[in-house]
Amino acid sequence: MSSVVELKQPTQRQAVARTGPQTGSSRIAGLTRAQKAAVVIAMLGEAEARPIVERLDDQTMAQVAAALETVSKLPREQLVEIAIDFLKELRAASGSFSGGQDKAREVIANILDQKRYDQIYGTGEPQQEVVVEEVGDTWERLENYDAQQVATYFLTLTPNIIALILRRLDVAAASEIVGFLGEEQLDPVVGHLVEDEAPDPEIYSVLAHMVEIELLNNTEAGPGATEDTAHLESIGEMLSLVPSDKRDRIMAFLSSEHEGKMKSIERVMFTISSLPEILPREAVAIVFRELGEETMVQLLASLREGGSEVSDYLLSNISSRLADQYRLQLEDVGKISAEKGEKLQRQFLMSLMTLKREGAIKVGKPEEDEAE
Repeated sequence: MSSVVELKQPTQRQAVARTGPQTGSSRIAGLTRAQKAAVVIAMLGEAEARPIVERLDDQTMAQVAAALETVSKLPREQLVEIAIDFLKELRAASGSFSGGQDKAREVIANILDQKRYDQIYGTGEPQQEVVVEEVGDTWERLENYDAQQVATYFLTLTPNIIALILRRLDVAAASEIVGFLGEEQLDPVVGHLVEDEAPDPEIYSVLAHMVEIELLNNTEAGPGATEDTAHLESIGEMLSLVPSDKRDRIMAFLSSEHEGKMKSIERVMFTISSLPEILPREAVAIVFRELGEETMVQLLASLREGGSEVSDYLLSNISSRLADQYRLQLEDVGKISAEKGEKLQRQFLMSLMTLKREGAIKVGKPEEDEAE
């Protein structure tokens, strides 16, 4: 970051830098140069930042402290972009900042986890050697890689990093990958592409190493590999327990922004209205037995307003004698408020999830289970 260098300049020049137009990623465009300088110093930690701070005069240090106070909590993505900004302009400082690449590594070390840092910079304990077929350099291999898989990998990267990688690829290969990018990614990526940035060669070296490790040499993410949707199951279960009005709004958002993941999420969602579709007939009696009479009576009572189809499905899949007993007990249960009813249904769904995890029942749409 040039802001680290600018802190050593006279105060008047700093003021101009802070009020001038901001460059770089849109994610950090709102940060002044003084704020970004303060973030870098903060990331270095007390021991590493001390030699820098000791060289700053009181006025400059006061400005850095004031800038840091105005910075809210920054996510990892923004810290990465600030660090890349730092790497870009460090070489242009012509030695005016002591440390050079070592200092750059210190900043990166505070952002990346240790395993990823060791992989990219080749430090730490020796790892098992990966045998790689020599088929050209990193960018040639990436051009020959499955475009859809590359686009899937790009979901883990920020738009400015994606743009840097696309610049190194053949136009035909890059355009094919871009064709698989979602709209939410495409606009910011193109925005970075048109900026015509010229990053430091070391940045491309680090990016090439990262792509090799995380995609090209990762056999689990190779062409034809299926996307891991395990995390979507927990999202589906979580949404099952969210109040219906909020769930509908979230589902509408997911449908418009993440349509490709909707099927995996909906497949594992537990909603009261979907019980006839997801709860097999043979599992209904098990649910009644495991959850007990009191729980099921309360659940059936909560279904009297607008849930008759679900109630009929449940009662039609237990013995006639037991179903009649439940109907008689329901006559003694007063009206349940909508708020209490939703709470009862949420507790029932949580119990249903527990039974599924324990292997007591199987939940899911039969046609989807057979297809899998």
